[in-house]
This record gives sequence, C-alpha cells and structure tokens, in this order.
Amino acid sequence: MKQHLVVTGLIVRLLPVLLVCLAAAPPVPAASFVINNLDGPGEGFNDTTPVAPVGGNDGTTLGQQRLNLFQKAAEIWGAAIESAVPIIIQAQFDPLSCNSTSAVLGAAGTINIIRDFPGAPKTNTWYHSALANALAGTDLIPGADDIVATFNSSIDNNNCLSGTNWYLGYDHNNGSDIDLLVVLLHEFAHGLGFSGFTNLSNGRFLDNRQDIYSHFTLDNSNGLHWNEMSNYQRIISATNTGNVVWDGPAVTAATGFLSGGTDPAGHARLYAPSPVKSGSSISHFDTVASPNLLMEPFINSNLGSGLDLTDEQLIDVGWIPATVDTDGDGLADSVETNTGTYNGPSDTGTDPNVPDTDGDGLDDGAEVNTHATNPTLRDSDGDGFGDGVEQGAGTDPNSQAGPWPAADGDLAPLNIYDGIVNVGDVVVASRMALDLLPQDALAIAHGDLATSGASAGVIDTADLLLILQQALSGP
Repeated sequence: MKQHLVVTGLIVRLLPVLLVCLAAAPPVPAASFVINNLDGPGEGFNDTTPVAPVGGNDGTTLGQQRLNLFQKAAEIWGAAIESAVPIIIQAQFDPLSCNSTSAVLGAAGTINIIRDFPGAPKTNTWYHSALANALAGTDLIPGADDIVATFNSSIDNNNCLSGTNWYLGYDHNNGSDIDLLVVLLHEFAHGLGFSGFTNLSNGRFLDNRQDIYSHFTLDNSNGLHWNEMSNYQRIISATNTGNVVWDGPAVTAATGFLSGGTDPAGHARLYAPSPVKSGSSISHFDTVASPNLLMEPFINSNLGSGLDLTDEQLIDVGWIPATVDTDGDGLADSVETNTGTYNGPSDTGTDPNVPDTDGDGLDDGAEVNTHATNPTLRDSDGDGFGDGVEQGAGTDPNSQAGPWPAADGDLAPLNIYDGIVNVGDVVVASRMALDLLPQDALAIAHGDLATSGASAGVIDTADLLLILQQALSGP
C-alpha cells in the first residue's frame, strides 16, 4: 500500500494516498537495491543547487545528497535481508502540498502484490512484490519496479514549515529539521512487507484473499489472527486499542529490550486507536512502545539508523536475514562451529575466522557447497593427497579410485601415466625435488607420497626415497 507522510504542527504522521497497481501474477542472497531516478533535468535528484557536505553525506549538490541518502537507506536494508533479485525503488522528488504549519512529506509503498508463485510459503496469500521475488528466486514481473517513493522537494525551499528542511546527513544530527534517512528507512520497510492490505472501513481483504501480514496480526480479546476472522471481526479488532499484537516468532524473541509496548507474552503491540486512523492503524507498532520504534506511526526525533524490531518483522513475513560470513569462505558464521567435528552443512565444525580450516587449498564453503568434501580434513578420502590437490588434478577428492593409480610415484614419462614406477620416475622426481622441473597439480597427485608435515603438497626428498623403494621393488 502506498503511504504518505504529512506534517501537522511539525509532527510527522503516516496517512494513505491510494492502492496502486496491485496485480496478481500468474503461477509461475544480501539484497541489492536499484534507485530508479524518475526526476527530470534540474529537479529532485538532478537538482544542481550547490550545498556543503553534511553529516557524512559528501554530495556537493542538493540532488546528489538526496540520491546519496536514498542509497544509504538502501545499503542499510540491503545488509539486513537477502534476495537474489535486485529490489528496484521508483523514486522522485516533486513539489507537494506544504504551508507554514503542515506538509505532505512523501509517499511510499509496494507497487505490486503477488500470490501463489513458486516458492510461496502460503497459498492464496498476497505478498509484497519484492518479498515474492526473493522467495521465488526470480523476477516474477520482469520490467516492473517494486517500490514507489515520492518525497516533497518543497521542504528544502526554506518557505515550507516555517523554514524546517530535510536533514540530509547520515549522522542524525538533524536538530529541528526532519531526518530524511529515518523517514526513508521507515518507508522502505512498508514497501518491503511492513503493511497489510485490509480495508479497515469494511474489514474486507483485497480481492477477498488474505495477505501475509494478517497471519501474524493477533487480537488477544478473541485469540484469533486476522486471517481467521470475519470481515466484521476485523472491523471491531481494528479499534481494539492495546489488544492487537504482532505475534511473529522473530519479533517476539527480540522484544526483551522494550519496557513498554508488549503484552504479557512479549508480543509487540500494534497501533489500533479508536477511531481508525487510515494509513496508520494496524500497519505500525503502537505509540506506547518504549523506547520508541522505527515503525511507529509518528516519526520520533530520537531514532537513528537502527532497525530495532523492523527487520525481525520482515523475517516473520518471509524475508531471509542476511548472513554474516566473517572469513568470506562462503559459509555463514552460524554454520561454522569451530568444534573440530563435521556433521554436515548445518554443523560444519569449521572455524568462522579461517577460510580454509583444514589448510587443504579449498575454502570451507567450496568444500561443503561444491565438492562435498570434509572441510576439517585435508584428505577427505584418505588416498594420500589433499583435497585441493585432487581438485586441481581433476581427480575425485571423495574417492580413492581414479583414471590412474592415485599417489603411486608414476611420474614418467612426464604427464603420461603408464602405471609403472621405474628409474624414469626416480629421475623426474629427483628433478622436481631439486626445483629443476615445475610441480603441477597432476604431478603432485602422483608423486606426493609423503603427505605429512612439511612434505605434504610437494614432491621432495622424502617422496624421492619412497619412489626409489617402489622402483627397486618392481611393478
């Protein structure tokens, strides 16, 4: 649902504008955002008015600072959620209603909602398009943007709101100005999934189909979620102040820092004033929350870049939280336990601070996800040479069998493996041990017989002695 921000007496409020382009699609990893700049020359993001850098925003024109701030908000959200499909925000600054005491700050929301797509966790249920794309792993409506965001360029003209302007820094030192970064983080969340599509005047779902938001909107008075209620029950619930809560597990597990704004079970209260406040009711956390939350219907001055319970709410509706991979090995820290044991991909027993725990030349993520080898053993199949050497040689690191005898000293003729270890192999091994011939992966795979300690992964005098023994003992 597209929403807009207004200021009345310098208090920021959220009110709806309209529902836009809500269409069903036919059945059919950290997130990246793309800002689709719809502004024309000289306006909005393209405004060339010179400005001084402020609060970490180093843009030197008004338009560039605005764009930088959108990108900063996208960066913050991109670090919190995962999607293989880029999230496109259709964005612009336009002159909107404004006078000395009140103004429309802007409007934002999802452009499309989608149901019954491949990968949908629940059938016959509406999802915001960016979330649906993330769950499906593909762009379900190719060419369509996901979120629309329009903000009031008149606020920067020093005539609107008695001289109150947008604050375009990243550090939240906005003083009496309006912190645009906080507003953007709030609005992006609505477009990503922090909103329902119920008509609060008649209790009806859009097209008589539930949305994912309704599954976690619980009325404690009757013990029913909104997707379980009749239209009339939803009308009554919408004004059941203090008794409507969000009972998603991720939010509930994270409410411990609140000293106000939860029910006895730790569920975060939703905003349900009487009478209904269109565009604010239900699709926000309650104003009684303490400390203040990003997704309250009033933008508070003491908010920063923290997402408090907002990212947990998005996880509840289906977003995958962005993974932390400290060592960059392709495995999330959460599945690397550093226990020294290997119980499969859900408990690798690897070190989250070391990309190649066993030192075999393959990163832990490559071993688990690509080669299915043990990331805690240098030689998964115990054939005498390491997984990295086998991978480079083209042999199977999980099997001692191969297209030639593995690690048998057969080095001659060079790169032609005849299955015989004789004086020719001794000569080739000697030259490799003396660095007179290069040691490539295939050669090491055949001649590295001494695979412990410093001898592992190279052909040296220890291997030469073993090859000599084999040559003397005969085939």
